[in-house]
Amino acid sequence: MRLLLLIFLCPLALQGCIAVWGSSYNVAMHNSRSVVVEYDPAVINLPAMLRDVQTLCTKFNKDAVLDSTSRGNLGILVNTYRCETRMADTVIDIQN
Repeated sequence: MRLLLLIFLCPLALQGCIAVWGSSYNVAMHNSRSVVVEYDPAVINLPAMLRDVQTLCTKFNKDAVLDSTSRGNLGILVNTYRCETRMADTVIDIQN
């Protein structure tokens, strides 16, 4: 009986996180120096999250670099990305 109850309650609990954020992650804070993202590792769309983090840093002509990961409430993970200045942003053409 407990197993049956667990099977029905788990999907409902996971839907709650997505419903609150509207996606599998939440950008909690961002500025020209960093981006902080909260996410549930059970339902994360990692490529989409990384693409969004890089897009936010690109607004300042910077690259996103993972700085730290910590654990929040209810198993939610929190990643902090530094927005670092690009060292080289040009392509060298060696054919000419």
